[in-house]
Amino acid sequence: MMSFWREMRRRHVFRIAGIYVAVGWVLIEILANVLPMFEAPEWIGKTMTLLLVLFFPIALIIAWAFEITPDGIKRADELEDQGEPLPATLPDYLIVAALLIVIGLFFLDFGDRRTSNSLPAAQSELVDEASLAVLPFIDFSEGGENQYLGNGIAEAVLNGLTRNGGLQVASRTSSFAAQYRDMDATEIGTALGVRQILEGSIRRQDARLRVSAQLTDVETGFQIWSDSYDSEFQDIFDIEENLARSLVVALRGPLALDESPIIISDTKNVDAYNLNLRGRYAFQDPSQQNFGAAMAAFQQALSLDPNYWSAHGYLAFCLGYMGIYSDFATTVAATAESAELALRNDPGNIPATLIKGVIEKGLDSAYEDYARVLDQERDRDLTLYVYHSTYLIPQLRQSELTEQLLAQLGEDPDNLLMRFALAMNESRNGNYAEALAYVQDTGLDDGSNFLVSAVLSDVYYRQRDGQRLREVAEQSIARVGEQNGFQTQYLLQAHVINGDLQQAETLLDYMQEKRRNSETWSATTVGLSLASMGRIDDAVDMLVQANRERDFWLRWHLKSFIQDMPALGDHPRMQRLLASMALDDDTIANRIAVGR
Repeated sequence: MMSFWREMRRRHVFRIAGIYVAVGWVLIEILANVLPMFEAPEWIGKTMTLLLVLFFPIALIIAWAFEITPDGIKRADELEDQGEPLPATLPDYLIVAALLIVIGLFFLDFGDRRTSNSLPAAQSELVDEASLAVLPFIDFSEGGENQYLGNGIAEAVLNGLTRNGGLQVASRTSSFAAQYRDMDATEIGTALGVRQILEGSIRRQDARLRVSAQLTDVETGFQIWSDSYDSEFQDIFDIEENLARSLVVALRGPLALDESPIIISDTKNVDAYNLNLRGRYAFQDPSQQNFGAAMAAFQQALSLDPNYWSAHGYLAFCLGYMGIYSDFATTVAATAESAELALRNDPGNIPATLIKGVIEKGLDSAYEDYARVLDQERDRDLTLYVYHSTYLIPQLRQSELTEQLLAQLGEDPDNLLMRFALAMNESRNGNYAEALAYVQDTGLDDGSNFLVSAVLSDVYYRQRDGQRLREVAEQSIARVGEQNGFQTQYLLQAHVINGDLQQAETLLDYMQEKRRNSETWSATTVGLSLASMGRIDDAVDMLVQANRERDFWLRWHLKSFIQDMPALGDHPRMQRLLASMALDDDTIANRIAVGR
């Protein structure tokens, strides 16, 4: 042992160690004080410190193996027999003692920094350093027709960063809603509880695509990182991947990356991807016109790539949803086929799972589908809307979801699906002013949006305000058409409320004629109209027929309408119909008892 100690002294290992630690200590202190002045990412200082520590044993090995002599650098073992005297003993012992003190101080200082850094974190709403929100990339293309592309690129990056791990990424719903608020980066970051904001823009001209992005520090308002990508549109997948990888490096350092891709797409066909983004963009703004445009885009995407499973899922939802307003029964087969294709190859496909629940024959089967996605963040607004409208409302249990609906609306105050669901809650609970407040500031109360018109009709029908109900129904029919009789039925109710029974009778004759000549006209709307005219037996016959035809509106309307018309609910055949649909009070009570 003494000979090893003597050899280390002879080869100046201790002195090299002392010099290395002293220089390294100075470098670390310089980095700690200088890097923050330039808003440099924290990973740079951490990486340099790690490299200094890792090279320390290498420096000792080199000191042991080589010697600097007047004749140049030579291997130390070549000098062993030259009788070189040992250096003085005292300096070596002082160097060892100093090394131990420096190492102890380093770890003591490191512990103090960890403790001091944890205190503000506990007191602040801002989360970990590597936390960010990704806002939609703004379209600066001529004509401004490519916002769907800006949304799609931002969402692809957001989803990729979420999967990457080590990063806390705000949800799509809250991040995308923030774009439309009059806030700067600091305000948005504080509202979303993140430290960084990723903003960007796109500019598309013919086959060229330019994407610019910048990462902003919420606390200081300064840019941490920015870059631009100018390429052919056909390279969009590479642009998204390079952008995501650059962000990971900027936030977590190069060591956080491996060879696996960050962005995962279920198609390699750029044109199909572009069409899918168009469809998704239209899909996010619910109206019959937009759903029709979305459905056409998804169909075109699938013609280019039949194995594009996410497009299959959204197409399935569009088919089923559009069937609600036309002939639901005849669209069920096509909806089921597309949903099955999507789920067979992508079991977690949320739109396909939801529409599968919508077209199920029974509520209990539908619940099994909904339960699989109720805790998912992706497409959460769509999930809550479908679960509320097709499972809870038919059972008169709509208020059970109020807390979740309000939370989702808090993340995205302009979300029409959440506004519709909450408005229907208030209307069914008799809070008519509150119901109207949810939809009247949307700017869509001109009959152009079916969801808003449905809320207004429900409110005015329950208020027995025949004049306003008539105005809403006529306005909706003029703007979006009769569809399968939903608003025509409300127009008849308006005539009954207003005492215009002759007009009501004339309209009923018209509806029955439409029913005889059109497979798409809803049997439910005719049945409810017959009941309003006092023809209960005929109404029951038509509602039983609606059940045979799997008319969507039957499940949605029936329990609520029976509340308003006890004579219909007391009819023996109606009670049997409710039981066959699992909508009788006992069955509903049993579901509630078991938490379904």
